[in-house]
Order: sequence, then C-alpha cells, then structure tokens
Amino acid sequence: MNADPENDRRPDVIVVGAGVIGLATACYALAAGADVTVLEQGDVGAGSSWGNAGLVVPSYNEPLADRAAVAEGLREVFNPEGFFALRPRPDAHLLGWLARYLVHCTPRHYRCAVAVFNELNRDTLRLHRELAAAADGAYGFRETGVLYLYRERGCWKQGLRAADRIRAAGFRADDLSPRELRKRVPAADTSVIGGIHYRDDAGLDPALFVQWLAGEVQRRGGQIRTRTEVYGFEGGRRRVTALLTTEGRFRAEQIVLAGGAWLRKLGGWLGVRLPVEGGKGIGVTMAGAREATRVPLILAEVHAAASPIGDRLRLTGLLELCGLDMTLDPRRVRGIHQAVRRYLPGIPSLDRAQVWRGLRPCTPDGLPLLGRLAAPANVLVAGGHDTKGVSLAPVTGRLAADLLAGGQITPALEKALSPRRFR
Repeated sequence: MNADPENDRRPDVIVVGAGVIGLATACYALAAGADVTVLEQGDVGAGSSWGNAGLVVPSYNEPLADRAAVAEGLREVFNPEGFFALRPRPDAHLLGWLARYLVHCTPRHYRCAVAVFNELNRDTLRLHRELAAAADGAYGFRETGVLYLYRERGCWKQGLRAADRIRAAGFRADDLSPRELRKRVPAADTSVIGGIHYRDDAGLDPALFVQWLAGEVQRRGGQIRTRTEVYGFEGGRRRVTALLTTEGRFRAEQIVLAGGAWLRKLGGWLGVRLPVEGGKGIGVTMAGAREATRVPLILAEVHAAASPIGDRLRLTGLLELCGLDMTLDPRRVRGIHQAVRRYLPGIPSLDRAQVWRGLRPCTPDGLPLLGRLAAPANVLVAGGHDTKGVSLAPVTGRLAADLLAGGQITPALEKALSPRRFR
C-alpha cells in the first residue's frame, strides 16, 4: 500500500504545515527530545509566513474582534482600494464566522484578549532574542523598534492612549512630536503630525526566518516533507492512527495541526469545528527604496506597514476575508501603494515591484488556537494568529511543545486559546 519505506517510520510527532508556527513547534519539540516529521502541501513557508512585514510587535496587543475595527471596516468595505475587504460567497461558514465575530466585539472580550496578548508577548520577545542569538544574524533580526505614524489628530490621540496602556503593561514607548519624528524619518510627508516609537518591537526577514527554522528542524534530526498534502485521517473518534497524504500514509503518536488558513478544512476531516477564515494580505517589495526608512513603520490610519528588508522596502496591507481564494486584485495593490505614498511620498512606482499575497488565519474572537482537541485526543491545534504569526511563533511553538510532552499551560491561557472553545 505504501511505496515509500520512509513513511513506515512512526515519529513521536507529525506537524502538518511548514509555516512559521509549524516550524517553531517542530523546533521546540525536537529540543525537548521528540522525533518530529513536518508535512507541507507546498514549499517551506510558502503561505502567509513568506512575504509579510516581518514584524515582532509586543506593542500590538489588540484582538481583531473590536468595535472600532467594525466601524472602520464598514467604512472601507465598498472602497475597491481600501484596507479591508469582504469577498461575499454563499457559505454558511462565513455567515457563522461573522456572527461569532460580532458577538465577540465587546469591551469585556477586548480587555480579556489584551491581557492574553500581553502575557504571550512578554514571553515571545524573550524567545525571539534567544533564537536571534542562536541564528547569529542569519535572518536579519534587528531591535530597532517599530514607529507608528499618524496623519489625523483624532487617530493620534487614540494612539497616545494606546501607548499609555502599553507602558502600563511593561513595554517601552516614546511619544514623538512632529519635529522629533522627522529626525527619525526624514522621508515622512509634512502631513504626518506625530508618531509613537515602540522600542521593544523588532523586525526580521520573514523568508530567511522560516528558512532558518527549517534548517534548525533538520539540524536537530527532524524531517520535512514538502509537496505532501494531507487529505484525510485514519482512526477512531478517540485517536488518529495515520494521516493520508498525496505521498502515502504516515503514522505518528501525536499530530499538530498548524495549517494556517487551511485549519478549518483539516478540522472538518476530523469532525471538529475550527472556525478559521482566510484573511488575504498583500506584500509589495521594492528594490532601491531602502533609504525611505531604517525603522519599520506602521501607517496608522491605513493599517499598512513599510518594512526595510535587507536592501529592499516592503509595503504590506489589506485584510480581505476571502476563505481560501488567492485572487490578486490590481486595485488592492495600487491601494496599498497609494496609501503608503501619502506618508512616504518619495517611494518609487510599482513598475518594478515584486507583489505577493498570503492568507492569514483569522479566528472570530481574534485569539489564536492552541491546545488539544477533546477528540481525537492525540491531535493538537496551533494556529489562527491572523497578523501576529511571526511575532507569536516562538511562544506558540514552545507552549505547543510543552503540551506535546504532557505539560500544561496556565489556566487563563488554556481557557482563552483552547480550540474547544468554539464547540
């Protein structure tokens, strides 16, 4: 039945998905002594882990489920070049996801989610520093902080209040006057009225980061099988005994579902509801534009980022709830470029830009999924980080490895992140 003798191995753990979350989980599980195999339907990091902004942002502690986000989204949804889009489709999953999203847009849930992200962010920053020290510059990790730019006074005031909350959580933030801001970013347009510098934030090259993680997996004795798509599972309700893939049948003691935007489909084959919606993002990478900024920028009103990646500048933006649709709309690409030019008017045209898109895995309450399924009990889920995947990958991987080894996480995190919360 199985033509590949390597598939007869029975590793301790199979991780489904070689994005940043799956690879981080594999690394920490290997460090704990497990035998790990990673299965990936495409290439390493080819999903949303590859062409994103590459930001490590403990300053970003807000959930996607937020009343303010609803109001902004409604204003943008009919703008073909706006930063938010919703691709309508006759799909009960989408309607259910939206209903759950609206239910979670409450002040109480917002406060609970912020507390969860603050706890995760403190640990992930420390772990990022440990990984960067081990990598010795391999993926360009740089603790320059991240600078938020504001063009509208009302939005800047909201940002200043958010900075106060971030400082109260133990992170560093400097409020910048227009004069101070222009010293940091001389290329900023005169319409930019102020900024906030979050000094504990950092940047990295996400493609090199996932490549380094993949190298670590292999260096520690793990296997990575690319072009190996999972299409089903064998076993009973209580336990999965094997994974069915396009490259044969794989057996393992424990399984981690880290398939990003494909988590809903993977859960469905197990009879488990994992309400993850694909949120398309676009990255536009420009050669010769590195001089625009040496610090990663968040352009507050348009929810876009401008990140120096090596000798290039990457512009990222858009959140389009689209399921698994990978259609690239040229109006959205132009929209990101034009929005960024309002802050950085000197950036070049799109003529020679490299354009990428990926699907961020979004949950309706804006919190990640991390924990075991009630059944099958040997399956663990790690994903649903929307735009925070690179930032939260180390802490997610370490916590997932702890759970695989029979450990526990804090009761507050277990309750907030459990994939069982959507039953």
